Amino acid sequence: MNQYIFLLREPVGPKEVMIEATGMLDAFNQAKELLSKTMRETSSQIEIQFKGIVY
Repeated sequence: MNQYIFLLREPVGPKEVMIEATGMLDAFNQAKELLSKTMRETSSQIEIQFKGIVY
């Protein structure tokens, strides 16, 4: 399994999130779930950006 790194740009500052997944699509779906959950909890606009892969 690879670790996919995503950058979440929040109003309080950017945060890196590492997601362990079998493929890029799986990692992207997990990141989307995390993003929607975080946006519901904080009620603020958050941007997400793919940063890289750790093999």
